[in-house]
Amino acid sequence: MSSFFRRNRRACFRTTTVISLLFLSLLLLLLADKGGLWRPISTTDVPAMLAPVTVRQSHLLVNGRRFEVRGTNYLRPSTDDPVLCYRLQFGADGQCPWNLPAIQSDLDHLQALGVNTIRVFLNFYAFGGGSLVNPNYTIEQPLMLLDSLIAEANQRGIYVLPVLLTKYPQDRLGPEDYELALELHVRPVVRHLAGRPGILGWDLFNEPDIGSPIDIRCWDWHNGDFPLCFPLANERKHFLRAVHAEVKRLDPDRLTTIGLAFAKNYFSPEGTDLRLADLVDFYTFHYYDNEPYDSGRYAAHWYYGQGFPTDLRHAIGELTALTPTRPVVITELGFPTDADSTRTSVDLQRDLRLAWHTIRAEHAQGMLLWPFQDDPEELMDGLFRP
Repeated sequence: MSSFFRRNRRACFRTTTVISLLFLSLLLLLLADKGGLWRPISTTDVPAMLAPVTVRQSHLLVNGRRFEVRGTNYLRPSTDDPVLCYRLQFGADGQCPWNLPAIQSDLDHLQALGVNTIRVFLNFYAFGGGSLVNPNYTIEQPLMLLDSLIAEANQRGIYVLPVLLTKYPQDRLGPEDYELALELHVRPVVRHLAGRPGILGWDLFNEPDIGSPIDIRCWDWHNGDFPLCFPLANERKHFLRAVHAEVKRLDPDRLTTIGLAFAKNYFSPEGTDLRLADLVDFYTFHYYDNEPYDSGRYAAHWYYGQGFPTDLRHAIGELTALTPTRPVVITELGFPTDADSTRTSVDLQRDLRLAWHTIRAEHAQGMLLWPFQDDPEELMDGLFRP
């Protein structure tokens, strides 16, 4: 026995050491679990890997199957002050601190309501533009917090549709301004998220066809009564072409869209150099009927003006008839029910269901609600539940 031990003592020592290390590791896991039994990693501990969303003719696809967008614009945690903190600031505003537990709770609620997509706004000054006004600004924290929001959404099976260039100065859209927008905002954000799963696509600009910040007469850039509006439309289309080209260069496999206030502006006005329909992978637009007053209202518009749901049906129909054929998604739709509005909560649920029925009947690929109502239960009331 002693001869055998001498010949094999090194092997025995190695085996004993491995067993000891395994035992120590298990003990540390048990202690780290605060006395509970050790658990395997759960799905909430690691980011979900949602399959990419692709396009085939008029359909959005996930893993080759049709994907219907069901969701909401996620503006802020439900516990935030809607006046002081009306939008997510991603840590850029000290008055509106990042509140991940509140966001997690909201996402749990949205998941239970059948939501599969949220649309979020990336403030230009939070994501790059802050360097113009603050010499100590860095983009790292906003990007990190955006990462956490996307990860939390993805873990619940929810895609994210980020909107670029939110709060970008609308008098800086000329050729001399392209590099400002691209270098400070577009490139760092898109490079950071390029190729990452769980992002439905890039929304390149929110409602560029509303030119009111420049001239109230160009509230729709297709307003032929005022000569300024067509040059304004042309300038913005060229700006969007530059943004689109850079986004596609940096993240070539990701879908792109532009959230227009009016669906017709994908192909109008005639006489401008470009057609926005040629710059996107899927069409998105916003629909507001007769309220609120300061939104793009279809019922009061010279081109639509037939009321709900006829105008909604008309808007979708024109896009589905366009060449090239692309999916259509309504990325803002809502009806206010506050004291200054004509609709009640009962009216809200009736009209949301009618809108959902119209969207499906016209073969659009889904919608994202605008949350005039702070409570998701009141806003959706089972609309998206299977």
